[in-house]
Amino acid sequence: MKISLPIFTSSNKKRKEDLSAKITEVSLKLKDQQDRLDEALRRLEDRDKDLFDKAVRSHMNGESARATIYAQEISDIRKIMKIIYTARLAIEKVRLKLDTVHELQGISLVLAPVGRILENLKEQIRGIAPEVAISLDSITTSVNSIAVETGTTVTDRSIIPATDDEARKILDEARKAAEAKINERLPKLDLPHPPTDLPFPHPPSASEFKIKVNKISENELLDHIKRSGGVLDVNSISTQYGVDKDDVINVLNSLAKKGLIVLDA
Repeated sequence: MKISLPIFTSSNKKRKEDLSAKITEVSLKLKDQQDRLDEALRRLEDRDKDLFDKAVRSHMNGESARATIYAQEISDIRKIMKIIYTARLAIEKVRLKLDTVHELQGISLVLAPVGRILENLKEQIRGIAPEVAISLDSITTSVNSIAVETGTTVTDRSIIPATDDEARKILDEARKAAEAKINERLPKLDLPHPPTDLPFPHPPSASEFKIKVNKISENELLDHIKRSGGVLDVNSISTQYGVDKDDVINVLNSLAKKGLIVLDA
């Protein structure tokens, strides 16, 4: 199989300079997108750290449900970070390939996988970083335009699978490197066990929860009575506040003794 590559001579030196300028421009535009992705990663990393601290505190305080919510949000954030970091590393590899064009004349062998890599990245981050995706779409158009202008578009169908394989390989390498980097930079989600000196080292029973955690105050009950126009359903209050009916009745009797309410017989 023979692949024709353009050969630059003194007669087309200007053409080579123009091509070099266009490739440099594409590389600089890709660098701008890298900077955008880096900023997004910094924001997400700060958010991850904040949520991780909250998850640890909640877990140490015995608030397992709240800690689980934080942990799930952290997991979602890290999935997004891996996608963004994969795109960032893949763009870096693309820029290195474009730099190679300045050294060699194998433009078709470089631009073909570059276009496919950018197309893939655009689709992967469209829902995460739409502005970057739009920019990548424009950059991909520029890359394809350069390929057309230099007559280096790959039309041989037998070459396209190899080009796709190279693009896929680069993306896979970037994905693995991104996962390793994220795991290295961020703490694991394995939350520590709460200290043994907490009042409830184990989840409290239903009765303990009602007595020691959910307890309605006189002011809360009095406010509820005022809002309801003096009508009170003990069962409804018990369900709403998660307290025992006897607690509600005791608070009512206390309010009555203080002369704050009058209980009908």
